[in-house]
Amino acid sequence: MLGLVVTASLLTSAAAMGAEVSRVEVIHQDNVYTLSLEAYLEAPPAAVFSVITDYPHIQDLHRRVRESRVLRRIDARTTEVYTLVRGCVAAIFCKSLRRVERVTEIPPTELTAEIIPEDSDLKSGTVHWRLLAEGMGTRLQYDSAMEPDFWVPPLLGTGLMSLSFRNTTEDMIARVEALARDRSVGGGQPWLGAPCMGKGLRSTRRARRHTHEKYDGGYNAL
Repeated sequence: MLGLVVTASLLTSAAAMGAEVSRVEVIHQDNVYTLSLEAYLEAPPAAVFSVITDYPHIQDLHRRVRESRVLRRIDARTTEVYTLVRGCVAAIFCKSLRRVERVTEIPPTELTAEIIPEDSDLKSGTVHWRLLAEGMGTRLQYDSAMEPDFWVPPLLGTGLMSLSFRNTTEDMIARVEALARDRSVGGGQPWLGAPCMGKGLRSTRRARRHTHEKYDGGYNAL
């Protein structure tokens, strides 16, 4: 199958999007959806890392996560995490999705998650977060791949699925930034460059409401 590539070069303001996304690329090939994203977040890497490793509260990052919990701690840097996601695409295809991932941390700069297929509704999947300090904020390099283990109606086409995947990821990144801004860093003091978390989330939601109503869903949880 020929790969479908959806590329968006975006230089949007943090006020409008909640994060400055400079590159997004989504590819669909051989039933695997891959996404590569680069963005600048107005929060330091330690705060961002703290947010994305708060596994019992993944639902704060992803509006379609219904449940998240730690299954077991394998060692100091490796954790098995369960999430239950309920997503829809174009309001015509909805599905609940179970995911169990083995998450490996390299604090405070990298996180990798790998799907455990026998415990999930995906044949395979990986997510990689890389956090690089830049000024007072973080340069994020985010890569993910997902191979569904369920039937997707041909009516949707790869275009709608890819667009849903991209929009959901962008929304998640904006939420990560908003929460990280409000996260205390060092000595219990909030990051000095941080506006109110609630204001940041409200701005993001307003800016993206129309898009989500049309292309609701997405299945990337971490």
